Amino acid sequence: MSGMLDGLRVADLTIVTAGAAATQVLADFGADVIKIEGVTRPDLYRGGMGGDIGADVAFPPFRTANRNKRAIAVDLKTPDGLEVVRRIVATSDVVTENFRRGVVERLGLGFRDLIAIRPDIVLASISSQGLTGPSSGFTSFGLTLDALGGVMSYSGYDSDSPIWSSARINYPDQTANSLGPALIIAAVLASRRDGQARWLDLSQRETVTALMGDQVLRTSLTGENPVPTGNSTPDSIEWLTPSSGDDAWVAISLRSPEELELVASVVGADLSGAGDDAARAALVRAATERWSASRSDADASASLRAAGVMAMPVRSGEQLLDDPYLRSRGWWQEVPAPGGGTERQRGWAVAFDEGGPDRIRRNGPRIGQDTFEVLGELGYDEDEITSLVERRVVSAPANAHQG
Repeated sequence: MSGMLDGLRVADLTIVTAGAAATQVLADFGADVIKIEGVTRPDLYRGGMGGDIGADVAFPPFRTANRNKRAIAVDLKTPDGLEVVRRIVATSDVVTENFRRGVVERLGLGFRDLIAIRPDIVLASISSQGLTGPSSGFTSFGLTLDALGGVMSYSGYDSDSPIWSSARINYPDQTANSLGPALIIAAVLASRRDGQARWLDLSQRETVTALMGDQVLRTSLTGENPVPTGNSTPDSIEWLTPSSGDDAWVAISLRSPEELELVASVVGADLSGAGDDAARAALVRAATERWSASRSDADASASLRAAGVMAMPVRSGEQLLDDPYLRSRGWWQEVPAPGGGTERQRGWAVAFDEGGPDRIRRNGPRIGQDTFEVLGELGYDEDEITSLVERRVVSAPANAHQG
């Protein structure tokens, strides 16, 4: 398969998901992404943040975030291990990292070090709170960044119960991973145009704030501080109504109070003498909940849409696996699963007429799965590789073959 990013090489030092899923996108589109891990301290995401990494590809999210990559295990705290990584950098267009501030400099892989190896290198530093400023030295998690970025100030059901996007979603990581690939490619294009290196400083905290810009603008214009209002917004009338079945719901969104009449005509609500808009909305909502409780989410939403109301079923992860829309787009990708059988992984959020990915080429790699292959490409001969392995400078799976 020919990819749009064939010929682009990325030295990937990222761990967990912030950055790793960004380089996964580059790998999906054909870039040669080399995942660099420690011999004794590999990516902790292999074990699901604290789990046993003995079965090193057992955690499904790791397999997705690192698919289509090659992996090499190197002890970066040894001179020979650092030399291996320096050789990888010399043949790479991009280096990505998401360590605590100062770590890459102590390893000898800071921006100045990288420029000395390759003058037109792109370094993408994806951090929790940026490379500068009073919080740059902190390590953060999704809960921290949801809170500091501002999104928790209005995500929730009421002003007393802000809600975190949770470790299942980890919104701050996903915002950086969605934006990161495009910014990396923009930096590569700029570097190739003028031959100058680029250092990309992507703060997860700032991406969270950037995506709630309308709320910041509202406050700056009105002085009103946004608070959680559940499924309602200042500019529309929205709510979820339960339907028949286990945890089944229909999402309803009205563009104006006048559309309450449309819902009332479907659910049999009498709005005569109902009072102001708030009273009318409460009456219609109560009537809708009684009406929808005896109908499936598909039937209820279809009846409302037929009347001109924006309504759709709330889909669960299980339902999405067989969603007709995603199936028709070929979005789900079937790949071999560890231990036999297959699993479905997410596809691509964009489609091209040609040059885009059409399948997952490689599963998420084991620790050091491609160590021998990468070392050979870097010019190490068989004796040198044997010496590196024996001295634990590099490692590879027990069943890997040298040469």
